[in-house]
Parts: sequence; structure tokens; C-alpha cells
Amino acid sequence: MEQFNNMDFTGFDDNKLENIRHSLLELVNNSIRAHKERQEDAVIILRFTMTPQELIIILQDKGGGFDKKSLPYDIDLDVNEIDINDQYFLDYREKHGYIRFGMGLFITKKAFDTFILKFTASDGSLNDRYEKGISTGTFIELRSHI
Repeated sequence: MEQFNNMDFTGFDDNKLENIRHSLLELVNNSIRAHKERQEDAVIILRFTMTPQELIIILQDKGGGFDKKSLPYDIDLDVNEIDINDQYFLDYREKHGYIRFGMGLFITKKAFDTFILKFTASDGSLNDRYEKGISTGTFIELRSHI
């Protein structure tokens, strides 16, 4: 965790950098939770690439993936169309005992210029849709222009 708080990427203002850090903490926390729930001991991959034009981050886990329909919003919508104060969102939080807020993917999508969510299969292929019994993990690609 200390390493996350000390991350610095040249070219981003303090506010943008804090949003990137917060998003990554949320995503890594989601991956760790999924691994624990499945008793999965595979590594969680978090790869950073910095070019003169953008920051690229890849997160890949073996936490089983998830059905996007289980989220309290449609993650495929433009982030400005997602209402985090609607009743469905509030019901989701209550249903999960206020342990899961459904915010990690939302704030990540809001923080980055590009947000790509895919699901891995046991053969390593990437799919746009989660398939129960076939999906073995989550793959997220994030890009932010400098």
C-alpha cells in the first residue's frame, strides 16, 4: 500500500495523480477479494507503461470474473450517464452490507480516458462478456493522456 501512495507519474497534476492512485487501489482490492473468495493463489498482474503521450496500465487477475449485470449500473454507459445516487445503487450497497459499494469500476472509468474491461478464459483468450464456468479472471486496460 505504501508503494501505491508514493507512485508518481510525470505529466499529471496532483488531482489527476490522486484519482489514478485511488482507482488502482480499488481495482487491486477487488482483485484481492476475488482471489480470496475463490481461494486462488495466482499472482495479480499490474503493469505500467509510460510513453511520452500516455500512461497505460494493465490489471489482470484470476479471480473468476463477474457478470457486468451484477453491478448497480451499466458499466458500458458513458460515465456521465451513470447516476450513483439512484435507488438501485443505494439498494446494492445495502444488499452487500455496505462492504461493496460498486464504486471501484465507476471511479476508474471516470479517472481514465480509456477503460477496457474484458474477461479471461482458461486458455488465456480475452472475451468481451463474462461466461459462468468459462471466465477465469478479469483483464482491465486503462489509458490516460498526458
